[in-house]
Amino acid sequence: MFQQNNALCPKAKIVLEWFQEHGAEFQLMSWPPNSPDLNPIEHIWDVMGRQLRVQRPPIRNISDLRDRCLNIWYNLSPVIYQGLEASMQRLVEAVLRAKGGSSR
Repeated sequence: MFQQNNALCPKAKIVLEWFQEHGAEFQLMSWPPNSPDLNPIEHIWDVMGRQLRVQRPPIRNISDLRDRCLNIWYNLSPVIYQGLEASMQRLVEAVLRAKGGSSR
């Protein structure tokens, strides 16, 4: 299953053609255009950003940033994912009440 956030890059011709070719393998989800709070990866980026900001020494270069991001990504606690999963029903209900708009 793939979730798109309605940004332009996932709607590029090459991306759409890829999904047409591989349609039997994946299901595209219909997603409200103004609901980034429903996108679980946004919450992960927030957690990662907060962890990056408190790390010392400061990030020296792009390679250092990449290494630190990968380290954080691979060491995220399963509790974070469980919390996101548990919150999805509440978030979906809020977006439905907002008729597809932002729930915040």
